[in-house]
Amino acid sequence: MNEILQQIPMGLIIGYLFIIGMCLGSFFLVVGWRVPKKESLLTRSHCDDCQQTLGARDLIPVLSYLILKGKCRKCQKKIPLIAFLYEVLIGMLFTGTTLLFWGTAEVIAAWCLLALLAIISASDIFYQLIPNKVLAPFFAGGIGLRVIQPQNEFWWYWLVGFFAGFLPLYLLAELSKKGMGGGDIKLFAVLGVYIGPVQVLTVLFVASCLAVIFYVIQMLRGKVKSRYIAFGPFIAIATGMVYLGSGWFL
Repeated sequence: MNEILQQIPMGLIIGYLFIIGMCLGSFFLVVGWRVPKKESLLTRSHCDDCQQTLGARDLIPVLSYLILKGKCRKCQKKIPLIAFLYEVLIGMLFTGTTLLFWGTAEVIAAWCLLALLAIISASDIFYQLIPNKVLAPFFAGGIGLRVIQPQNEFWWYWLVGFFAGFLPLYLLAELSKKGMGGGDIKLFAVLGVYIGPVQVLTVLFVASCLAVIFYVIQMLRGKVKSRYIAFGPFIAIATGMVYLGSGWFL
């Protein structure tokens, strides 16, 4: 397989991966938008303003947004810019992670993490919610993956990661009756299964720092409307930084 890939121009491979990633990004955004509202993932996409069902030409990642100039074809209402940015970002991340991990079993874990973090970031931004229906399959898949492909010689490392991600935050929430939401706590438990105890605690620290910096900047700009911050995107960014930078997978 690798010999065949070596014969294909790198630019072509990157192009294909980017297109696949943009399509996945579009799907992940739909999942993050619909699951919290308990909408079916099988129904056709539609404009949220005029309810017009979108045709195939309206669903081409990135291109449709550019051709339509960011507006619905029928009612001319603006399409949120996040849809465009999301598809581009996930396209880039999918391309990068695939090239980085290609040829190793870790590529599957990287894809799963990208999908999980992309979906929960969207749902947390839109609804301040990280659904159990999203976390559960990734949790089960993570356990299966780490049983088959452990991070190191210790088969139980994923189990320690689970407790490292879940237990401290759960106890803190129970004792303080405040702070982090239940969805965030469960997310850290799932991440612990994938990336291990040391990494998941590092993610908690980095994500907290990023969230504080963001909150302070917003406060100085006078744009703080509430004390609640969608923590999911910061967890996603921190996970990417720690997972790709830790080097344990090499």
